[in-house]
Parts: sequence; C-alpha cells; structure tokens
Amino acid sequence: MENKIDPQQLLSQALAETPKKVPGRDPQKLKVAAQQFEAVFVQQIFKEMRKTVPEGGLIPRGNADDMYTQLQDMEAAKVMAERGGIGLAELMLQDLLKQN
Repeated sequence: MENKIDPQQLLSQALAETPKKVPGRDPQKLKVAAQQFEAVFVQQIFKEMRKTVPEGGLIPRGNADDMYTQLQDMEAAKVMAERGGIGLAELMLQDLLKQN
C-alpha cells in the first residue's frame, strides 16, 4: 500500500489556513519579541565564542560552572538586547512595522 502526498494539495491547504493580513499589530509587542529574538541570537554567539576558549587551569570545571556560565550569558544577552544590542532587534522591528 503506497501513500502518495500531493504537494499542490498541501500548498493550497497551507495557504487557505494562513491568515492573509494580521490586523492591528502592536508595535510594543513586536519590539519585545524582536528584543527576545536578538537576546537568543546573542546568547548563541556567546556560546559559540566560549567553545574557542581552551579548557584547563588550576581548578577543573564541572557542570555547575557550565550552568552558571550559561545563565550568566543568558542574562547578559537579555540586557544587551534591551539596551540596543547589535541592532538586530531594531532592524527586525522596522521591517515588521513596514509590512503592516
């Protein structure tokens, strides 16, 4: 028994279910969402940068150290995004408000 999926049918269903226009976008909510996205993005950058630092030293690192570092990076990224960050949130907000 062979199940065939018709891509045209899936596309037409997806387009029918997608709202055509989102009425009344709240700029404040969009700003918060853009800042949250930027915070996640910056946190990921921090995580990748930390991978380049060689391990070692006098005291071996454990799981608690790694967890603390992740929480510290998360908070730093959040504060950074709220204060302007790298400008990604502002660009996203401008683009989202243009689409409205």
